Amino acid sequence: MTAGAPGSEGPGEVLISGMFDMLNFGDLMFPVVAAHELGQRGYRVQALSPTGATVALKQALPTRPIWSALDPDRQFAGMLIGGGYIVHTHRMDSLREYRGQGIGAAVAPAVWLGSTLAAALRDLPLAWNAPGVPHPLRPGVDALAAAAFDAADYLSLRDAGSARMAKAPGAKIVPDPILGLARVWPRQALAEDFLRLCAQMGLERQDRILAVHVRQRSLGGEPIPSFADGLAAACVSLDLTPVLIGLGTAHSDDRIAREITAALRDRGIAAAALDRPEGLRDVAALLAHARTYAGSSLHGYIAAAVYGVPGILVARPAYRKFDGLVAHLERPGDLVNSWDAALAALPGTCAAPQTRLPDAVPEQLCQHWDSIAAAFAAGPAPKRQARLRFAALAMRAGLEQAGPDWAMTPFTTAKDRAAALDGTDLLEMEPF
Repeated sequence: MTAGAPGSEGPGEVLISGMFDMLNFGDLMFPVVAAHELGQRGYRVQALSPTGATVALKQALPTRPIWSALDPDRQFAGMLIGGGYIVHTHRMDSLREYRGQGIGAAVAPAVWLGSTLAAALRDLPLAWNAPGVPHPLRPGVDALAAAAFDAADYLSLRDAGSARMAKAPGAKIVPDPILGLARVWPRQALAEDFLRLCAQMGLERQDRILAVHVRQRSLGGEPIPSFADGLAAACVSLDLTPVLIGLGTAHSDDRIAREITAALRDRGIAAAALDRPEGLRDVAALLAHARTYAGSSLHGYIAAAVYGVPGILVARPAYRKFDGLVAHLERPGDLVNSWDAALAALPGTCAAPQTRLPDAVPEQLCQHWDSIAAAFAAGPAPKRQARLRFAALAMRAGLEQAGPDWAMTPFTTAKDRAAALDGTDLLEMEPF
């Protein structure tokens, strides 16, 4: 019996798939928020990732490999995909967590197409947790992607640009789920964490912190010494204490945070770096109690906004996710295209009062989680045929790529396969 079906004990366990094996604040927060929201609705959550590795950060959920969803000894209530910028088929070898493992081409497709296939093979209801689509899907994936979208009991994406890129006009547009962070960790609950961090970093002043996140590509080639000159001048002028945050070692954020902090100290600025936080709460606590945020991280800006901290979002490169977010928050003025523009806007941002999310955002997120829970509660029947169509299409794609021998290997013994393949070394074969 499928967990969550009528007659089972309790709603059961939900699987959530994403790049949750990558040390990046935003990605790691998705299963944390999902566990809170679905826990409020009676479900337990298990995180799945391409490698099944667990990031060594407190509060990060342990993960299992995506294909562990096929374990016949475990029953699940449903599969949840996302969020994050995950709906694509780009190679991911450049990221530290996937480098040198020979899985670069499979990482992204496994998260959304592989999870859809697992849901189809296990006959599980399927929902999407408002992920993003960075670029148009390549033509060879269009048919499979369309079938995957149709197989979802609840399909949501985080902005209209993603729906256009995916050619999924029927997708529900929902603000990024991390905008619900304060429901998991209210600001006041993070006060002790913030004071502990200040003590650890030797920060005597706690009321004028500028939380800064810099990703290398956002500098547009500007050398760190030159950038540090501008940031130092702004901090002196505005009486701010900069704290550089390494939101993700996957993108070497920790390294650049240390380099900029050292450059600022060389210029007489009492800067600090939260380059290796002990846990996700550390990052949330600093952003919740900063005076201002300026950075190139979408989820750094989101976390600041959730806690009412005025912020500047440096959209370089100009990904569509930035435009989609400020549209949801009704704050187009927070978006700039360079660090020069960010530093120029900093005086006005620092002088701004505490902000608040538009009323529509928490309402949309509450509806989002209610819809996900409702999809799981309804069981597998409503979209069973669509999932079977997806599975058939995926099987056809596998046959085209790997040939008929691949399709037969689960049903024959090693000896039979060796004979059928005329002595070919089976260890050299790789499954689809």
